[in-house]
Amino acid sequence: MIKKGWVAATALAMSLSLAPAYAESITGTVLDASGKPMEGVMVSAFDPSREQSVTVFSQADGTYTLRDVTHNVRARLLGQLDVWNNEIGAGASGLSFAMKPATGEDLEAQRTADSAFSQLKWDNAKDKENFKMMCTYCHQVGTAGFRAPEEPVDWETMITRMDGFGGLYKHTQETLVKRLVETYSEDAVANWPAFVAPAAPTGDATKAIITEWDMGAQDNTMIHDLELGNNGLVYGIDMTINGIVSLNPETGERINHTLPQPYRGPHSIEMGNDGNMWLTLCISGEMAKFDVKTGEWTIASSAAAPRPRGAYPHTLRINPEDPEGLVWYTDAGMNAVFSMHPETMEVTQYDLLKADQVSGAGRGESRGVTPYGIDYSPVDGMIWYTKLNGNRIGRINPNVEGGDIKEWAPPFRGPRRLHVAQDGKVWVPGFGSGVFGSFDPKTEEWDVIDLPDALDQIPYALNIDPKGNVWITGTGNDTVTKYDPKTEKMTEYRMPTRVTYTREFEFDEDGNVWTCNSNAPVRHTERGRGSIIKLELIETD
Repeated sequence: MIKKGWVAATALAMSLSLAPAYAESITGTVLDASGKPMEGVMVSAFDPSREQSVTVFSQADGTYTLRDVTHNVRARLLGQLDVWNNEIGAGASGLSFAMKPATGEDLEAQRTADSAFSQLKWDNAKDKENFKMMCTYCHQVGTAGFRAPEEPVDWETMITRMDGFGGLYKHTQETLVKRLVETYSEDAVANWPAFVAPAAPTGDATKAIITEWDMGAQDNTMIHDLELGNNGLVYGIDMTINGIVSLNPETGERINHTLPQPYRGPHSIEMGNDGNMWLTLCISGEMAKFDVKTGEWTIASSAAAPRPRGAYPHTLRINPEDPEGLVWYTDAGMNAVFSMHPETMEVTQYDLLKADQVSGAGRGESRGVTPYGIDYSPVDGMIWYTKLNGNRIGRINPNVEGGDIKEWAPPFRGPRRLHVAQDGKVWVPGFGSGVFGSFDPKTEEWDVIDLPDALDQIPYALNIDPKGNVWITGTGNDTVTKYDPKTEKMTEYRMPTRVTYTREFEFDEDGNVWTCNSNAPVRHTERGRGSIIKLELIETD
């Protein structure tokens, strides 16, 4: 049985005051049970009418400031009970929150997925990596929603449905149901060791403002990826509506733009060099262009002629410096990468290497190859890609017929959505190993960095901001992480919503970081909604 009390309490608290009461600012202090200031507590103000929240962190002296927000305010910190205050007038100041430690079921309800995943025991690290690679593709593992199946037959049904890539080891398939029941049944959870909350954020990890817009229908949405338009709108893929949704961050207006039927499976989105949006359509094997001014769609096969359709077009990228504006994309169902001309829709196919053609040392391929992430180099225009299950990264030279393709095996498992930095280094998340690393094309050498608690982390994607910082999705523990390659400093920012599964980053001209919550199924998330998230860093002297 899933414990839903904390979800209901949150929903009740959010519904107590529906009329927005804006103020210049809401200020106050967060104190612990003994009356001492608490740093790192997330203070969130909710606006139900706009389905939006704004979150700040209390500082070292316990103070916080929320600007231009409504008066439904929550204080949250792992290991402490949530505290709500819904009786705040406009211009309120001196609003204090007295935190109290969470215990028992209240504490267990706060357990992050990485902690819950750590309860699942394996005979060796390789088997654990294989499970991570195959069973955390789209959702966190170990959360209350994940634990819904109780009987072995329920888990059997779930595994049969979800192991579409067929990549689980045979011996893992034979023992998995028993492991899941022994770990995630209601009786098993009752015997887990008590959740030990991580230390509260301090310093730079508290210098952020997080704005979150709930998106889509309750318990029926999938905001897979997002892109920032040059018209001030944010566009998100909503796989459940067979289209995209645009968000106006200033007004909160959301507009759905659906693709023509039948269902086509919109997956990833990028802005073309003319300002229009391009999508991969993974189910129908097509590519689509959305005209942001007229709302019209242009759809074409993602495959090169004479093949009628692609297998599973996945991630796409467009180099803004490319005079042709070619759309480059992977196909997770073929051992190939493609480019499409944005005007003629002509497709060029680049056949990738076989397993025995790879350069360098590394672990071998699992079943399936799965071309996945892709990016362009801002230094020389080379195209870089990953093979998620093939465990490779590769390079295509677009200036040479056939691409002069070369591949390397990384010293970790599960290269997923990569990006190329301003200096030409290729940064790659190790989804299966809980690490990320950089590859220098000049020396062909790797530098690998472990995430905290690496064995239980599942970094899905990363991106490089204009200052050269590497941002890594904290897909398994409701965080995003910034890594400065110059100082080697890592800063982890907590997200205010439980079960936040992130897959991509974008950056706006003001230096803000954008991502989206796309845990599937969405009912596992705290409010049963997908969301678009903006992280604004507060500059300090």
